Amino acid sequence: MSATLPPAHGFSARLLSARRWIVLAMLLALHAALVTDAGGAFQRIWLIVHFGLFLLWQPFVAAEQELERLAVVMLLAITGVIIYFLPGWLIVAWICVLLGILGGKVFTLQARRQGRFYLVAFFYLAAILIVWAVPSLVIRDQVIPPPVVAFVQSVLPFSLVALAFLPFDSREDDHRQVFDFFYAVLVFQLVVVLVLGAVALMRYTNGEYFTAAGLTVIGFGGTLIVLAVLWGPRQGFGGLRTYLSRYLMSVGMPFEIWVRRVADLAEREPDPQRFLHQALSLVAELPWVRGGEWRSPEGEGAFGEKANDAARFAFHGVDLTFYTEIDLSPALFLHMRLLAQVVGEFYESKRREAAMRRNAYLQAVHETGARLTHDIKNLLQSLFTLTSAAPRDESFDAKYAQLLSRQLPQITRRLQTTLDQLRSPQVEIREPPRSVHAWWKDLERRTDASGVLFELHGEGACMVPASVFDGFVENGLVNARRKREANPGLKIKVTLYLSRGRASLEIEDSGDPVPASVAEILFDEPIPREGGVGFAIGLYQLARLAAQSGYTASLARNEPGRVVFRLEPA
Repeated sequence: MSATLPPAHGFSARLLSARRWIVLAMLLALHAALVTDAGGAFQRIWLIVHFGLFLLWQPFVAAEQELERLAVVMLLAITGVIIYFLPGWLIVAWICVLLGILGGKVFTLQARRQGRFYLVAFFYLAAILIVWAVPSLVIRDQVIPPPVVAFVQSVLPFSLVALAFLPFDSREDDHRQVFDFFYAVLVFQLVVVLVLGAVALMRYTNGEYFTAAGLTVIGFGGTLIVLAVLWGPRQGFGGLRTYLSRYLMSVGMPFEIWVRRVADLAEREPDPQRFLHQALSLVAELPWVRGGEWRSPEGEGAFGEKANDAARFAFHGVDLTFYTEIDLSPALFLHMRLLAQVVGEFYESKRREAAMRRNAYLQAVHETGARLTHDIKNLLQSLFTLTSAAPRDESFDAKYAQLLSRQLPQITRRLQTTLDQLRSPQVEIREPPRSVHAWWKDLERRTDASGVLFELHGEGACMVPASVFDGFVENGLVNARRKREANPGLKIKVTLYLSRGRASLEIEDSGDPVPASVAEILFDEPIPREGGVGFAIGLYQLARLAAQSGYTASLARNEPGRVVFRLEPA
């Protein structure tokens, strides 16, 4: 049976808002059909009304869907044949089917309070099946005691009045809610066994149906109590539910659709963190999920709202917590575990892809650096010659000579270190640490004419990795001076903090903040340059070098008029 979706959402919305009254009217019509003369015209009329209301309420096909003509003809033909012949056993079987459908909704309903609504309906159907439908429609020669007749005709219908007052949210009861087919079949089979057991037990009760039905109900009750204890014992083995709930694809969840959407998302989204956030937003669309939390090596987050029932999973370093409106059955728990594992696998693959991209880029950097070794060596020789041949007579510009004397040896030393690193990229070149005060005085002497304010806070002595501190200052000053070209009034300040034998360094400017999209990955990966030509790799390499030396580089503040980069012990 196929269906097409016409524009009938208005009717569907009105029908959805009236589902409480549809259920109530459906059960009242069934009651009227059962208490009238069996096989009479009134019984047929009330059964037609009952079946029509059932079609409006049924949880299998959406109300706005239009059936094909062949399906409509078959439905009308089957209904007409049944109504014409109207065997009593078929009415009893129909009530058993209704009990199974209600059982499938009760066990998987989203809200516990709404479950009371269907429990009352379930109680009514079970009661009228046992005490009225079976003896009057199947066992026709059975005499029904007058108190039972009075109870069914005058008292039992009033139990349906509770349906008008019990909590019921029509929005949660739409056709898209989860329908557990397995539980529906299980309840249907239990009801059928109960009815057949009562009929079979009449052989030992001298044909007394109600005595046999009472004994059958008592036996069923005791059996269910034992099964309830074995289903989920507090201690020992996992319970019968572990062995009877391996029906992963039978709880009505569109698992294939969810997996396809996650796979499409994995193809579109390369960033692991954004993929994780968007994939979990798809999980939040499941009817029984209220919210959740997640924690990964890159961060943490939450979606939806918390609830009393929680299911926790961990895969590939991702800790997931799902909050649900119901205590998950073993089948739903296995479903959620599988969903969490799928998300974890995709997330881990995204992290590996990101690591491979970084490694490929670093490999390209090393290969490019090897080709530049010869050029840098020639440049180093030229700079060394320039330093050795610097004029020392008084006729030369003294300030310029002083600047050259300060800068060129430093450049020579740094280029020599770079050359050594380029010759052996796999071998880390580490310089011996320097006294922080000696390094600070050397920094002030080298950059005193650059329009930078230097401040020293605290006292004490310690050793610092000069190459890391030099690289941090050079990167920070280069970036700040570039911003000063567009904003001549920009202020730059370098601050050294000393405390308890530890040194931290800050570079602050009064320019515009770093864009949020760049700030998130500033020290974690190369930054694409404007125009898409190449990458800015200085801060990324600095962060890796600082981590190797026990320091952490970060963007401490990112506000308009105050942008602060910080280098501090990890």
